[in-house]
Amino acid sequence: MLKKIRTVIVDDEARLRRGIERLVLSCDDDWEIVGSFSSGNECLLAFQQTELSFDLLITDVKMPGMDGLTLIKEMKKTKSFHAMVISGFDDFQFLQTAMREGASDYMIKPIDRDEFKVQLKKIREKIMTQWDEFQHIEEIELKASQLSYIKHTQKLSQITWQKDIDLSLLEWTKDFPTGDYLLLYVSMDNLVSKAKSFHKEDWNAWTFAIENISDEMMNKLKHSSIQAWKWKGDDLSFWLLLHVRDDKVELFQEISVQFAEELKSNIKQFTPLTCSIAVSQKIGDLTLLSSVKDELLTFIQFRLLYGGNQIFSNSIIEKWKEKKGGRDNKEVENKINKIIFSLDSMNQERTKREISNFLNMIETLESPKEIEQSLHLLGIQIINYMIKNTQGKDEFPLIQEVFGLTKKMANLIELKNGVFEWTKKVLDILERKTETQNIDHIDIAKKWIVNHLDQNVTIHKIASQVYMNPTYFCEYYKSQTGETVLDYVTRIRIEKARELLLTTDLKIYDISVKVGYTDTKYFSKLFKKHYGEVPSKYKERMKLEQI
Repeated sequence: MLKKIRTVIVDDEARLRRGIERLVLSCDDDWEIVGSFSSGNECLLAFQQTELSFDLLITDVKMPGMDGLTLIKEMKKTKSFHAMVISGFDDFQFLQTAMREGASDYMIKPIDRDEFKVQLKKIREKIMTQWDEFQHIEEIELKASQLSYIKHTQKLSQITWQKDIDLSLLEWTKDFPTGDYLLLYVSMDNLVSKAKSFHKEDWNAWTFAIENISDEMMNKLKHSSIQAWKWKGDDLSFWLLLHVRDDKVELFQEISVQFAEELKSNIKQFTPLTCSIAVSQKIGDLTLLSSVKDELLTFIQFRLLYGGNQIFSNSIIEKWKEKKGGRDNKEVENKINKIIFSLDSMNQERTKREISNFLNMIETLESPKEIEQSLHLLGIQIINYMIKNTQGKDEFPLIQEVFGLTKKMANLIELKNGVFEWTKKVLDILERKTETQNIDHIDIAKKWIVNHLDQNVTIHKIASQVYMNPTYFCEYYKSQTGETVLDYVTRIRIEKARELLLTTDLKIYDISVKVGYTDTKYFSKLFKKHYGEVPSKYKERMKLEQI
């Protein structure tokens, strides 16, 4: 069906208004009357209340109340359209005013039918040309958007499969829109056992179904002003990055969790699979994605305790404390509470004693499953304690470690030794963090960065120098210094490069490597961004100025 030119007619004379309607519709099938009003006030009210959509406004000039030129002026404030004015007198000065207010054409009463059709044809050509231009622009923007999306997802994918990405390789995060982000990790449950029951054709069909389900739901998110990127993980798992602009942030977390619940439900309903979804907290700095990714991979392991087909987030640690069940659960909790109390006393000997009591107790449990769950509960409670008391969450890898102990150890003696070693790591971290509570965290971080410019510099490594969680550290650093960690590292590297450029005879490549950039072209691009010229030209100019 061809698009029609939607036309609105405004005239206080009903007979003339109907005559104009018939004239417009008699031209050809390209025209459609979408509104007919007896006054400017009536038309403006309908436009404001119903968001009346149209391409051409034909209006009388002199009407009771609001005149035609005022009507055009008011409506042009919020909408683009063509306008034709009709007047009972011919006046050049009046014509100028009409054109200034946005009229495309001007006709004198009584209306000549043939002249009217000629003018309408000209307006039709203008509108059609404008439509073609808009369509061309939209196609260009769509292609640019698709290319940008592909480029962004490729970069995001690198973050989730690479480890220890240097900050120099994360400058691309600045190309993303400002605002808040949430990362989701979607992992199919019981994949190994499920795979055995599927033929290859079935497997391809369910893979395709999951793709479609997630893509359709991502499109729906646009109605909530949320932008989404998706990329593959291992097997059938995938990642989703959700973004909301600063002015739409209020319900972001709630909408994202609802989205995760619906996605989980749809996968269960339309495929023979179920999935678990780990949801991060809001972040404003995409350089943190590597750390957030590690947290989500840890969260997803909690299905060992809770089962699959669940949504996992930071709050699950608190929820587990309230979970009851098992004949020895109360005794296990009491032993763990004593361990937590001993941590408060900062008495390592007492903590080790309470750990021994705990391990002696789990020896009496009747099944390996009960032993495993008890150790998992211990790990969750201790990490929860550390999070609350050390402003950090970088201890999440310790959860993975304690979760894996029951699978690695061959007997209870080895298991007890493994738990003791794990506890020592916890105590060492707590002791170091206590010692650093009153130090200047920013100063230590900056000194470490300056001394390691030529090495692999990551957010996690910097934050670990002051025993902070990477997310908390980045927020703290920006609030204290006014710049992001990435901006500081880049600035210091480029400043050091400038110093080496002017005080040594090193080649550009060697300088680039010395300040942490293995890609010379990329280094030169950043240098030019800071100093206005590529390194070689900058050095030549500075030498000439010194002569």
